[in-house]
Amino acid sequence: MKKIVMLSSLVIGTMLMFSSCEKIKGLTDVDFDADLKADVVTTSEGEAASAELKSANERGYAFEGNKVIDPTSDSKIDKYWKKICQWEIKKIIVKVKSISKDAILKQGQFEIKDESTGAVLLTEEVQDVHLTKGLAVLTILSTDWGEVISALDAQHSLIVGVNGTLDQASVSVTYEVVIPVTITANIFNK
Repeated sequence: MKKIVMLSSLVIGTMLMFSSCEKIKGLTDVDFDADLKADVVTTSEGEAASAELKSANERGYAFEGNKVIDPTSDSKIDKYWKKICQWEIKKIIVKVKSISKDAILKQGQFEIKDESTGAVLLTEEVQDVHLTKGLAVLTILSTDWGEVISALDAQHSLIVGVNGTLDQASVSVTYEVVIPVTITANIFNK
């Protein structure tokens, strides 16, 4: 009988110890919001470059630009960088921060790459958008964020890129890319 009581006590004690650890671990989690941001500067090609290939009405004036987003440039993320255990991406917003003159985005593509591997993680396309300062050119509310989150979990920076064609030559556009995230870090992690 004594052995059964001792064995039962050991099993119950072990169960209590593991359930307490999970409760304590939950108390050491830190949740916070942050924005991963980048300004992507582009300039559409000039008149001479387009004239050589096709008329501007058919082809448009090409542009492209990209920028690295280093998550640790945000002080809160940097503080918990090695202790982050979960990323939640809420959305991605690409808007016109500045533009040198009115133009129409005939076709455009937004892309996110993993800086360390060069792998393309996400692409979205838009077309026929009249660009004005402050305009949200693209808002991605729901998609499979898995590959982007995997890159962040691996502590890699992201490269965001914007490319396409405009209806006007020599137009400078700065696109602001904002990725609002909710982060969970555990102070005892790693």
